[in-house]
Amino acid sequence: MRRAQPHQVSVPRPSRHLFLAVLLAWIHAGTCPATEISWIPAHHLAPQETSHRVWCGGLDGDLDDDISFVAPGVHYWNAGQPRSPVWIRDDSVFAGIPSCSFRAGALGDLDADGDHDLVITCDDRELRCYWNTGSCTEPVWEYDPSEFDGLLILEGGAEPYLVDLDANLDLDLVVVIAWDRLTLFRNVGIPSDPEWSYEGVIPNIIIAEAPHPTAALADLDGDGDVDAVAVTWDTPVQCWENAGTPEDFMFVENPEWVQNGALAPQGGRGIDFLDVDADGDLDLIVASMEGCNLLYLNEGFVPVAPLSWGRIKALYR
Repeated sequence: MRRAQPHQVSVPRPSRHLFLAVLLAWIHAGTCPATEISWIPAHHLAPQETSHRVWCGGLDGDLDDDISFVAPGVHYWNAGQPRSPVWIRDDSVFAGIPSCSFRAGALGDLDADGDHDLVITCDDRELRCYWNTGSCTEPVWEYDPSEFDGLLILEGGAEPYLVDLDANLDLDLVVVIAWDRLTLFRNVGIPSDPEWSYEGVIPNIIIAEAPHPTAALADLDGDGDVDAVAVTWDTPVQCWENAGTPEDFMFVENPEWVQNGALAPQGGRGIDFLDVDADGDLDLIVASMEGCNLLYLNEGFVPVAPLSWGRIKALYR
């Protein structure tokens, strides 16, 4: 299978004319109403023993979210109730994955077999794939050196993230690189057999210039497309609303969604979404520099019109 080679892409900042075009597209396309976002600190609901490069999702098939810190190789099973998590530490889940400098990982079902596979980056330009040859309840990792053969990330110290960015039911790969941008490796294969095409830098997402950026992507406002958040070791959480469509993203920074820097004001080592209280919306966890992980419940989730004042301000900011 032929692999595309990376190349540097120059991305200009979007103009207000572009934002107006997006706004008009909403009107004509009848985009689903989005929601307002409001965060309530609930840090006591997060595991507190370790803190670095966080990933959230189910690894045991029990319908609640577990939490992994892939960098130190620590996993927490959620053994509690939907609205009252109980975290059980398990150091064996990633025990067979070799350690490396600035290791980061992303999990997702890359071969449509019902369990999560694993993508690893380290402090080099390599992408590493580990297939889950176990089950949806007991993962077993098998390294495949050929899956990302010929694909290089632009710089080391990166972090991967798996997400369907074009609504075609397979997972694409986003890599946060050291110079504060997100790069996209689009999956041009099929859900059971991924094939990767390097698409360059994702436009409009510019993370604050600070060490070790980390990002997460998911439908934060419930309008059917993927939004993005990011944090660095020295800067608070940033958020980009997707003003495009599920098939064709257009990210616009929206500081109001993160209360203008009030979330993790000292920065963080990792960030991801999870529904920790089982209320149907996405909460936010930030792996904190102080060793105290921060968790914010999403208590806004009130439908608003696509042309709300907050969304218009985000477009013209």
